[in-house]
Amino acid sequence: MKNTPAKLQDNNEIMYTLYEAVSSGIIVLERTNRILLANKKACEILGLSKSEMEGSFLYNMPFEVMDQLKNKVSFEELPSQTTIRTGTEVNNCEIGITGKGLNGIRWILVSTKPIFLTEKKADHIVITLVDITARKQTEQALSHSQERFLSLVDSMEDTVFTLDENLIHTGIYGKWMEKHNITPEYFLGKSLKEVFGETIAEGQEKVCQLVLKGKSQVYEWSNVRDGERLYYQAILSPIKNEQGQVEGIVGVSRDISENKRMEIGLLESEERFRQFAENAKDVFWMEDYKSRTLIYVSKAYQKIWDIDETETFSSVFTNIYPDDQSEVQGFIQSIAGGESQIEYRIQSKNRKVRWIRTRAFPITNDRGEVYRIAGISEDITELKEKEELLRKSDKLTVVGELAAGIAHEIRNPLTSIKGFVQLMKQDMDDLHSEIILSEMDRIESIITEFLVLAKPHQATVFQHRNVNDFIRQTITLLDSEANLNNVQFRTMLKDVPQILCEGNQIKQVIINVIKNAIESMLYGGTITVETGTFDESYVFIKVTDEGSGISEERLARLGEPFYSNKEKGIGLGLMVSLKIIENHHGNITFESMLDVGTTVTVLLPTKLLP
Repeated sequence: MKNTPAKLQDNNEIMYTLYEAVSSGIIVLERTNRILLANKKACEILGLSKSEMEGSFLYNMPFEVMDQLKNKVSFEELPSQTTIRTGTEVNNCEIGITGKGLNGIRWILVSTKPIFLTEKKADHIVITLVDITARKQTEQALSHSQERFLSLVDSMEDTVFTLDENLIHTGIYGKWMEKHNITPEYFLGKSLKEVFGETIAEGQEKVCQLVLKGKSQVYEWSNVRDGERLYYQAILSPIKNEQGQVEGIVGVSRDISENKRMEIGLLESEERFRQFAENAKDVFWMEDYKSRTLIYVSKAYQKIWDIDETETFSSVFTNIYPDDQSEVQGFIQSIAGGESQIEYRIQSKNRKVRWIRTRAFPITNDRGEVYRIAGISEDITELKEKEELLRKSDKLTVVGELAAGIAHEIRNPLTSIKGFVQLMKQDMDDLHSEIILSEMDRIESIITEFLVLAKPHQATVFQHRNVNDFIRQTITLLDSEANLNNVQFRTMLKDVPQILCEGNQIKQVIINVIKNAIESMLYGGTITVETGTFDESYVFIKVTDEGSGISEERLARLGEPFYSNKEKGIGLGLMVSLKIIENHHGNITFESMLDVGTTVTVLLPTKLLP
């Protein structure tokens, strides 16, 4: 059945309507390249009007064609011409065009389809155009963004990497690989276990599982490479799709080996300092400047301040001797001005006085403000005692020279007097003459003791003697003086071994000690004299009075030349006694309480030490 002209007209209208309805550009091209039809979308894409296109030849169109690389495409290379020549379809050929009606390059996806009215050649070509300029621009922007991203991450010292849900490496970037001569292929497509081994990967996988649950993590690990242990830190974050579902992990890994070694070195240094500080005799300390709160103190404070570890210790500036408190407070305020030093006394629980030397310095914060003070405190009691002994020794030298002169001047007339007394003995009562001669012998003995100061190393004859005999003789000698002062003696003399000594010198010491005890008891009382053994190698003599006692300050100065508790004393008696005991390798100690009394203990070896 043949189509009537009216029916053909209806079919053409339907076809035109269909062409205009589609969203793609449609061009119907005759074999001669004359444009038979161009829909509105095609005109819009090409930037031409319908009248400019329909009836015109394709090769006369006012635009240039280029490929994806922006190389010029000849007319014969167009998809439409390929279809005309071969009679085959061309699908999704990407080209770019430029022309007077276009703003820049218009990117088009071209497809062609031949229409055969006869079996030999294509009579018409249907060209489909899709404007992909926006998509192309997006792709180019994405490509540029990706290039910038790759340029950025490839220049980073850190390593940027991505993992999929199965913890397989899907991307890795950064200069770290170049530094260690590693290519991306070492990681890509491999799991954590394949790259790092099971031991290291075990910890990494645990952290990654937390990240896959949507929680960012920071993780550190170490690995040995070429015999060197390297340390790393990774910041891991989840990669989420548009629906908010986690589909992978992005991480930034950093080589922290240098910082870690410094950290380890610092910890080792701190440990060495701690061990040094904890085992040193000096006290290392640090305090908050404003609150005076103790931040750190080494263990040496326990011995110096006589404090148990369980007791509270607030500062090295505690238990200050009363006379030194104001000076110490001024020193604390001056520390902020720079490094300072002070020497002061403290009192321990047993009221023993110790000398402390403290060196302190300020510590400032970032703003230059003093917020802490630190220092070292050392016990210099022994040093102070040595300085005191040296000072006494200097005085002793002067006294010795003086004693030598006095002894010489007294001994000569004393010899004459003693001679005349012996001549007059027949005209005197025997008792009186014996007392006079005995006392003159004692005066001569005292003069000899003075010479001990002048010539401490002169030869002395030592004999084995019993100290109990010396005590009995001394009590007999001083009994009358004691009665005049309403003083009684109480003796507790034990059976002790003999000592090797110079008898007159030891007797002189005992007389000096007991005589001082009598003179200290202004209102009478009892003097207790004890003897006994100590440590099997020593004999002790202990004299305890009920006198007025001696203050701590005066107690520290006992034995100094020209220092005496007596109003008319010159301080030589006790000094001579100390020298005698020292020459016998013994020791004298003093304990006293005001208004209670004083105890003097003399310790002498049973065998003379070398």
